[in-house]
Amino acid sequence: MAPRYDAPEDANQGMLELLFIVLITLIFPPILLFGFFIVNPREEIVVVRFGKYVTTLKTQGIRWINPVGRSLFRISTRDTTLSLDTETVVEFNGSPIEISAVVVYRVDDTYKAALHVESYRQFIEDQAGAVVKRVAAQFPYESGDEHRPCLKKESAPVSEALMSELQEAVDPAGIRILNVRLNDLTYAPEIAQAMLMRQQALALIDARKTIVEGTVAIVRDAMDRLKAAGLEVKESDRDALVSNLLVVLCSGERAQPVLQVQAGVRHSAKAMS
Repeated sequence: MAPRYDAPEDANQGMLELLFIVLITLIFPPILLFGFFIVNPREEIVVVRFGKYVTTLKTQGIRWINPVGRSLFRISTRDTTLSLDTETVVEFNGSPIEISAVVVYRVDDTYKAALHVESYRQFIEDQAGAVVKRVAAQFPYESGDEHRPCLKKESAPVSEALMSELQEAVDPAGIRILNVRLNDLTYAPEIAQAMLMRQQALALIDARKTIVEGTVAIVRDAMDRLKAAGLEVKESDRDALVSNLLVVLCSGERAQPVLQVQAGVRHSAKAMS
């Protein structure tokens, strides 16, 4: 049988580490000068010695800790901005879109940020990219319904979904999400031209609807004014007037006057003379 390895007890291990520190210090006393370091504003330092967590320094200023076996993890507690690169994702309706986001975060638990993940910066960057893709698939790029949330308007449900899911994803690293905003948002190049034509068609339809509604209001006002002025208009003339006004106002071209020439009346007048 292979020999069994028994881990040393904590007391023995601590005594061994202490003896090693004293021995190195006695052999090379100038090493103590390397124990000085500075804690900057809005910064915390997690101290680890021989792979064991010792303490977290939060007070700014000059500090000293014996450098033998010591490791310092400097963690900034400032508000930090993370800009995500533009990526192609599929939105709710299945259309590919290009999207990027800006994340504002702060490290609240420096112990977790230093020891629970390999690199908290890389951790939040990877998690943020995955969350943006997942949330973008839950909402359409744009919506004709004002009450339906969409990515283009960056509705409140979209922002809440981004923040809540990203906060849950980065909790193991001791990070607090302050804000998440979409940065670039466009259709992917392969469908951009088709979507542009669709948007132009919808805009043209909306413009025509507005023109028709305004035209009907103008015609109704014109007929009311004629009636208020005491000008009686025959039903046939009224229908013709309404038809002409609708054609002139709804047409996209400038109106062209047309003169009717009654040639038959002129010839009959010459024959009588």
